Amino acid sequence: MQVQLEEETIAQLLCIPGQDFTRAAAKRRVQIMCTNMTTLTQIWMTLLLSNILPSDRNANLPLRKY
Repeated sequence: MQVQLEEETIAQLLCIPGQDFTRAAAKRRVQIMCTNMTTLTQIWMTLLLSNILPSDRNANLPLRKY
């Protein structure tokens, strides 16, 4: 229950109103698509993924797997 509330809060802060994480099988939240993010979130994501947390794919913001 706690994880679900945290994910909802994250989506409210990072996404355009009415948008959410993309979902995989069993409705599990997977990532936030760049097109669903606010402009400020897109800027920060680009900065973080390009300079601080480099990866091969910088188009979307993935949700960590636990």
